[in-house]
Amino acid sequence: MRRTLVVLLALAAAVTIPASPGHAAPACDQPVPPPICSPDDPDPGPVDAPPRGAFDTLTFVGNGVRVTGWAADGDTTGPVLVHVYVDGAFVSSLSTGTAQRFDGFAPARHGAHSVCVWALNVPRAGADLAPNRQLGCRTYDVPVVSGIQLVYSSGRQIIAFNDNVLGETGFTVRWDYYVLQNIPGTSQQVGWPQSISFDVPAHPGTGPAELAALKVKPSNAYRLTVTAPGFGSASTDHWW
Repeated sequence: MRRTLVVLLALAAAVTIPASPGHAAPACDQPVPPPICSPDDPDPGPVDAPPRGAFDTLTFVGNGVRVTGWAADGDTTGPVLVHVYVDGAFVSSLSTGTAQRFDGFAPARHGAHSVCVWALNVPRAGADLAPNRQLGCRTYDVPVVSGIQLVYSSGRQIIAFNDNVLGETGFTVRWDYYVLQNIPGTSQQVGWPQSISFDVPAHPGTGPAELAALKVKPSNAYRLTVTAPGFGSASTDHWW
């Protein structure tokens, strides 16, 4: 009887011992980089690392923009392709060079625009493709002509301004002014709007331009306008 009781107690103890928890789902591929896996975990296979980087600077350089930044992809030690979009439209493809940096030109017009830069993913064989990555967006607003002034040099009148475009065929300068005339039968005067225009040669490159005024500023001038035909114009109002 005693022997039978011992056997039953042993069986009961065997039943009440909690079972070992089932093997958890492998997490060898999370996070990235993965932890060390036990021999029992299945190989998760290759993982495609997404690109990373930054869009650092944007500079308008005349009919285009200069973009700089860096981009890298864990699946390659070589260059990474970078695509530039202006107002949502693809305009240029660049490539990283030394130290994973990119520095290049993309065509763009003057005015107000948004520029976005994307780093293209480098695929890893046998892995699900990671997405491309947007490195950022920047905006600029550059007029055709800016900083218009009338300056004097050796007794000559000079039209000075910043030329922000390339490829212009020349500039048209216009003075808006008024002529005072007496109102008959009164001592009052009224100003009648008038204008005169003249053309000046194109300015090479971009940057500060100084062009001789081919016509002397008229009296009572109140506006000076500089136009680059086919590009646009800018003006300044002043009681000269």
